[in-house]
Amino acid sequence: MSVDKKGCQKPESLKGKPSECTPEQIEKCHGSDKSHPCVKQEK
Repeated sequence: MSVDKKGCQKPESLKGKPSECTPEQIEKCHGSDKSHPCVKQEK
């Protein structure tokens, strides 16, 4: 199974898709950011 890591700022920490990251993973990778910069915001 291939994992789509393009667009991820920390691919070495990615365990699945960026959209599947838990709040804890996001905080570990990106600090106290409220949004996840690795996931495109869809409108």
